[in-house]
Amino acid sequence: MYGPPPHPAPYGSPYGAPGGYDPRYGYGPPGVPQNPYAQQGMVTSQETNAVVLGYVLMLFVGFLGPLVVYLVKKNTSRFVRHHMAQALNYQLTMLIHLLALGTVCAVPAILTGKPAFLIPLVLVYLELLFGGWVFPIYGAVTGGKGKWSRFPTFFCLRMIR
Repeated sequence: MYGPPPHPAPYGSPYGAPGGYDPRYGYGPPGVPQNPYAQQGMVTSQETNAVVLGYVLMLFVGFLGPLVVYLVKKNTSRFVRHHMAQALNYQLTMLIHLLALGTVCAVPAILTGKPAFLIPLVLVYLELLFGGWVFPIYGAVTGGKGKWSRFPTFFCLRMIR
């Protein structure tokens, strides 16, 4: 399993040369970062400030802060676009969670007149309560450090890119 390939390529090929790599192992050429969210170019302090501003505004004014930053910076910075699209996707995903479970719970509660069907809405409330603070703070910290990060897919479906 480890060690040289079972059938090395001829010496003249790029993969058989000393110090070369073999693409069959999937590691890629030397010097290429394996993490797709690795630093993709230099991130300026202006970009990190815009990302932190967008996430902090998300705590106070909801989706409007990231939306304004996204619309202003989407064509000038891939880094800011990525983070603000992620913030907007988080807000949209939470809205979808609330509407979906609210519809599923409200219809039986109205038809039967029993408010007990509304108890599962507590889960969405807790999700909004804790996630509404955890994810913007996480995004602001990682974005402030100039790192590319992603929220878990359950909380952040990629709708805006």
